[in-house]
Amino acid sequence: MKRALVGLLAFLGALGMAQRFSVEASAGYIYSGLGGQLAVVAEDLAPGLPLAVRLGLGFATSDALDDSVDIPSGRPGAGTPWGNYKNANNLTEWGQNITLSLDVLFTLPAQGLPVSLAPYLGLRYNLFEGGAYNNSGNWGKYSSNAFGLGGGIRAAFAVIPNLDVVADLGADYYPQSDITETTSSGSTTIRPGDPVYANLNAFVTQPDGFVFRVRLGAAYRF
Repeated sequence: MKRALVGLLAFLGALGMAQRFSVEASAGYIYSGLGGQLAVVAEDLAPGLPLAVRLGLGFATSDALDDSVDIPSGRPGAGTPWGNYKNANNLTEWGQNITLSLDVLFTLPAQGLPVSLAPYLGLRYNLFEGGAYNNSGNWGKYSSNAFGLGGGIRAAFAVIPNLDVVADLGADYYPQSDITETTSSGSTTIRPGDPVYANLNAFVTQPDGFVFRVRLGAAYRF
């Protein structure tokens, strides 16, 4: 949380130096599902300095549990592939990722071209939640949160002077993080290094390691 606050303070400092601002909305494939992002971009932080700072809030659906992985021990259906158990018991699966991102963009020189390219690097904070339920209630819910790093490239195609079509291709990296399992019996947190963590981590599909995203949208400049 402290790192998130530091990132927010850095963005607020960039706002004070920015010469222009834009609001960006995009949608596409994010991590393992469909989603989108809303972002505010502080541009032209100083005359002649082609840097921008982007603060974004993203949401994406998630295939929360891996259909091909056997249900870990100690849970209903243990040892059965999740996809088979889910279908046989009419369970509905759900999952989501909510991601806060802070990026620094470097705009490459592109005089006379209708497109501008900006590689970027930044920080990520992701909240994952997902599980399954039936008519009787929750079968189980899993949640985790993690800080990560991300990078990519953003292409902006000018449509009219203040409106761009934007395409964004990138990847993020998240280290392994605690997984909290909630059932009708209560909540349990499993941490990396625990003997049962590897099996649970394979079963639950929270972002872990490198994850990829591609988005398309529009940005309006003020």
